Amino acid sequence: MNMLESYRVSVASIAGNKLRSSLTLLGVVIGVMTIIATMSVIRGLNKMMENEMSELSTGVFQVQRYDVQVGMHVGGRKREYRPHIGMEEVRAIQQNVPQVSMVAPEIHKWGVQIKYKNDATPPNNTLFGGVTATVANNGHSIENGRNLTEQDLQYARSVVVIGAAIARRLFPYRDPVGQHVTLNGQRAQVIGVLQEKGSMLNQNADHVALIPITTFERWFGKERSYAITVQAKDPTKMDKAIEQTTIAMRAARGLKPGDENNFAIWHSNQLVNSFNEMTKWIKIAAFGIASIALIVAGVGIMNIMLVSVTERTREIGVRKALGAKRTSILAQFLVEAVILTEIGALIGVGVGIGSAYLLGGAANLPISVPLWSVIVGILFSSAIGLGFGTWPAWRASRLDPIEALRYE
Repeated sequence: MNMLESYRVSVASIAGNKLRSSLTLLGVVIGVMTIIATMSVIRGLNKMMENEMSELSTGVFQVQRYDVQVGMHVGGRKREYRPHIGMEEVRAIQQNVPQVSMVAPEIHKWGVQIKYKNDATPPNNTLFGGVTATVANNGHSIENGRNLTEQDLQYARSVVVIGAAIARRLFPYRDPVGQHVTLNGQRAQVIGVLQEKGSMLNQNADHVALIPITTFERWFGKERSYAITVQAKDPTKMDKAIEQTTIAMRAARGLKPGDENNFAIWHSNQLVNSFNEMTKWIKIAAFGIASIALIVAGVGIMNIMLVSVTERTREIGVRKALGAKRTSILAQFLVEAVILTEIGALIGVGVGIGSAYLLGGAANLPISVPLWSVIVGILFSSAIGLGFGTWPAWRASRLDPIEALRYE
């Protein structure tokens, strides 16, 4: 019996036991679906992280008081012992780091409500106290009006540059430039509107407002620590700029050789790497769940194939009596086991892709199906079919033809 005939007989056997075959396939479908859906969601998130997560412009890194990992502060009790970052550190970077071009200190206040006459935004805006370079260093640009100037900073003027979402909400039918708004009760004149940037990680980057850092301190006090965004002159030499900045910061803070840094330096690639490290364990868990499901399915396939061998004992005896070799019998049952798992794998691929896109649509997440996950799912299923189908196939090939013909 050639492979084509083995394939035909195997398909006929599977089709003749639809319910049994369907129940056997369930584990394979779940295993492959888990791999495809999980890897698709994670890959989509990785792409979103790489393309959209960075709030900073290319070649920009940030100096701040505490370490950051995937947007969350870490460091435990050490946080209380880290001194604030102030203008002394800003000047140290400006004067002692030749690899940087723009240094922008900034302070943040979250949950700010902005009002214009009788209309108001929800309290979901981020207020920046910054300088002229803050706009460029954070990857923004001015669409309408102007940026902050040195005079705005020097005289602590009550002026504000607002994000595109704020402008749409408060000024749908008029030019916002020149109008006066209140930010948490503080009155300021709108001098510019930022170009629309869009959403990043389900957070709208256009719900921001920028005022002079001196004005921020006049309104809300000077007790806050600065974050310093630093633009490297050459983005390809950012590591060198970070190294020089670290040296300048340590000198400004009086740290001795061997002392740990009491500040943090990060850039967007670090956040992407932290996210990838976190999702690595999700991938491992997904493969673990998929492996268990496939192994359980493999045990089911082995049992089903043993039942099939028992049911077809007389058929095997007839074929052997007619001259069929052991290898032909072995190949037929192995092909049947592999076909059974491949059908489950293909169904699992379809269900996995569909589930990933449904989840992406419901959660507004980007989805990207990696080809390798499809290949791994199919190959893993084939291996399960071969591995667990070998014993029933071997048993069928070893049947004595005379005893098989006598089987009732």
